Amino acid sequence: MIINILISTIDEGLERVQEIFLEPLEDVRYIVSHQVTADCFRTVPAALQRPDVILTQLEGKGLSRNRNNVLAIAEGEVCLLADDDVRYKPENLQVLRDVFRADQSLDVACFKIATPPGEGEYKDYASEAYLLNEKNGHYISSLEIAFRLEAVKRKGISFDERFGLGSDLIQYGEEAVFIHDCIRSGLVVKYIPRYVVEHSVMSATKAMEDYTTPKNIFKGGYDARRYGWRAITAAFYDAVRLREELAGYKKKPAQYLRDRLRGAFYILGSQKNSTYDWKS
Repeated sequence: MIINILISTIDEGLERVQEIFLEPLEDVRYIVSHQVTADCFRTVPAALQRPDVILTQLEGKGLSRNRNNVLAIAEGEVCLLADDDVRYKPENLQVLRDVFRADQSLDVACFKIATPPGEGEYKDYASEAYLLNEKNGHYISSLEIAFRLEAVKRKGISFDERFGLGSDLIQYGEEAVFIHDCIRSGLVVKYIPRYVVEHSVMSATKAMEDYTTPKNIFKGGYDARRYGWRAITAAFYDAVRLREELAGYKKKPAQYLRDRLRGAFYILGSQKNSTYDWKS
């Protein structure tokens, strides 16, 4: 089983990538997609010049675009999503081997993120494994996601480039859309309560208060991605239903509604702009 660790980074983030690497392992490859916004960032550190590292450089911005680029050049059986500030232990990769070998029907696994000593749990994880579907799930972080490459490419699944850091409007949530597409396409997606990576508990999204404009816009866009025009009705319904809760956050229902509609109309008025054809 060849494990691909798919690392997305941008500009000076390439300098941090070497800190992710373990000692070379016969069945592990590091696939790095480096987005470059200026020529001064093109220099490749010597530590990345290893036989188990494949590096590609991509102009422009957009995390989902970057993830699609690294996915396009990946080979092997199992892929694990990564950023440039994570840490792995050999036992994390053994978890991947064990889980995917034990369940040949499993296409996508959503694991747990460990945190450095002294920090609390990354999130409130369930203690038992379960299948994810439209009604049974939880907020997914990209670093938790591993999948069989063949299954994802066979179904033509890629990251929706309208979502994620660096996109035109919706600045996160690309992983939630990816998992939704996997489930909708019929892939077997399962939560596995085992750690596969370490990352600090703090992140821009986790630190963000509920009902901020970015979160409201994402909610509207995500609903539109899942339910189409019903997202408009849902936005009006929630603006009324949540008015007391919104008041507790000092948020006005009218502003909440505008944010939701902005996200919904953005998705409804545009086409998914990731055009990878994995079958070609």
